[in-house]
Amino acid sequence: MTEKGNIVLTDLISDPYDGPYEGEDYFIDSDGHIQVPTNNTKLAALIMRKVNQSQKFDKRLVKLNQGGGTIVLGFDTLIDAEPVYTTNIGVDSTLVEVKKDSNDKFCIYINQQRDSILFKKLKTAKTYIKQLDNKLREKIENFDLIDE
Repeated sequence: MTEKGNIVLTDLISDPYDGPYEGEDYFIDSDGHIQVPTNNTKLAALIMRKVNQSQKFDKRLVKLNQGGGTIVLGFDTLIDAEPVYTTNIGVDSTLVEVKKDSNDKFCIYINQQRDSILFKKLKTAKTYIKQLDNKLREKIENFDLIDE
């Protein structure tokens, strides 16, 4: 992210009237990643909503990672990347794509929306998708049984 982009991001987040307020517990690094403590998920959600609704950036702010006591927010650079795996799940054939980031981690997109879980192996991501598909189909079957 450029220095100008970081300034816009900082100004947007630290707005004293619309918040999140200056002095809240977050940190913006030189790459434009925002780090928020894991015990403050409400602040992380508020920052994402504020940035994404501002329409001042061409990419969406998403949760990139969580660990080591922090939630890392950053702009989604994979949205335009080619998927390494594509499938459809559920009875309505929801599109699911798996994309690989620069750190060799795999991220799942469901209907062009990024999931916050990262996988170290493609096989694990595929297993997660299959489990999700089974859960969706099971819920539909249970719903149909209730209607009868």
